[in-house]
Amino acid sequence: MQIKIKPNVYIHKKQLGLAESVDLSWVAGLLRGVQDGRSLQSAAEIMDMSYRTLWNRLKAAEKELGCRLLMSIKGHGSTLTAAAMTLLAIVDEVEKEYSSLSKEQEKRLQQRLENLNSDDHKKWLLCASNDPILEESIQDLNAFELRTMGSGQSLERLLSGDADLAGFHVPDDDSISAVRQRLSAEGILAYPVMRRSQGLIVAKGNPLGIKKLKDLARPEIRFINRQRGAGTRLLLDKLLDAEGLPVQKIKGYQREEFTHSAIATAIMAGTADAGVGLKSVAIEYGLNFIPLGDETYFLAMASDMIKRSAVSELIRKIRGHAHSRPGYEEVKLRKSK
Repeated sequence: MQIKIKPNVYIHKKQLGLAESVDLSWVAGLLRGVQDGRSLQSAAEIMDMSYRTLWNRLKAAEKELGCRLLMSIKGHGSTLTAAAMTLLAIVDEVEKEYSSLSKEQEKRLQQRLENLNSDDHKKWLLCASNDPILEESIQDLNAFELRTMGSGQSLERLLSGDADLAGFHVPDDDSISAVRQRLSAEGILAYPVMRRSQGLIVAKGNPLGIKKLKDLARPEIRFINRQRGAGTRLLLDKLLDAEGLPVQKIKGYQREEFTHSAIATAIMAGTADAGVGLKSVAIEYGLNFIPLGDETYFLAMASDMIKRSAVSELIRKIRGHAHSRPGYEEVKLRKSK
């Protein structure tokens, strides 16, 4: 849907307590039709009206205006009178004067039209995997309610219709291809919004000398994991499988936290020695970071949601923060295939 605003010009005539009006914009349309086709019949065809109806309305308008608007010239159809030319110039001037103002009004009203559901103070529900930039970007946007959960759970909420958008991340291109195939079957698209670095977060100075993933199997190292369904945990499991490292050898693998900040806090408090998390969080908490790889963070939604101004603003904020923060890169928005 697209809003279009055009001014209508009327004249009102009060007679015996009754108000009558003549729609000069309609009359101008008739006159333009005659100009284009050189006859009243052609104007009737252009305006999709019967000749008789058009003739009657023309005569009624001439009666109210007190002047003739058309003259018939034998063999040449109809032509506009001087009064008709003046009337047409008046309407054209009004339409031109208000055209720029109308465009601004159209833009404002279009944004309100796109957010009719928000008129009830309803917010779009965004279920998303934990990310500091996402949380920061959404703070000043009243159009969203954020609920943090794992990537897999966020997508399930979206697919079931319980959420309007989902934020998730996957470890590689093979994974996103499989996710996109499932989403597209439900009319849902996934848009990449940022790249971020994931790795092992360890204590400042790395006192235990942790250098690689296999070091997690050392008996003295206490690990802290993300919850089941979290994209970070899926990344860890994929890497452990590639290394041939059984999870049973990792002390604390079953201990779970729900955010990157909670992982960093546990390590700062000395209750854990290592966990998988974001480079940006490690820097923020003054901890050491051992990179494991980069991943892409996506927002998924029905195709019509991307047109909403609030969604565009959210993506703009995410990309802006990602552009300037260590451990992140902005991703140019493109439509999922």
